[in-house]
Amino acid sequence: MGKKKDKALAARPTGGMAIATDWPVYEVLLSRDWDKEGSLASALVARESPRSGKVATASFLVDLACLGLKSTQVMLFNDAAAYTAGLRAHITGMMPMASADINLVAKIVFTGVAYAESLGFKPDPVFAQSRYLIEEANPDGCFTPVPTGGKDGKPFFINGPNDDPNKVIAQLERAVGAGNYNFLLGDGPPDMF
Repeated sequence: MGKKKDKALAARPTGGMAIATDWPVYEVLLSRDWDKEGSLASALVARESPRSGKVATASFLVDLACLGLKSTQVMLFNDAAAYTAGLRAHITGMMPMASADINLVAKIVFTGVAYAESLGFKPDPVFAQSRYLIEEANPDGCFTPVPTGGKDGKPFFINGPNDDPNKVIAQLERAVGAGNYNFLLGDGPPDMF
């Protein structure tokens, strides 16, 4: 019996949000207009420990048109009330969110990451931790289409406040070449190359 227990413990990831990988899903929220061209998909996943009542959370900001997982955060709350009054209240106060299926959220995140990586962009480094909250999901079991790119399927870069547009455009030039992507800088109309 000791060997089986040791083997099971060795197979489980350790540290950080890995503790919450198989906690029951408490709540999943997704921005309402996540699939509109040029919109960012924002998601919040919360899992609750059946033993302690602690709530592990991950928020995801996904650019399906170009950059993939732009931002992700993880937080651990002492209980559901602290989560609801804290991160949940903050995120739902910023944008309209709706209940969602964890399989859809995982599909959006992993699709965004894969698309961006195909263009040479890496996800937020915190993804190494936030992904534990969606690891047990089944993105292949979700049949909702997750669109990538912009018009005509070309990458569509929309400059955000933390983006380096020169660096992004240079990477797009290397990845897909001139004329094969669109971008929007500031508040003007999209520029076409």
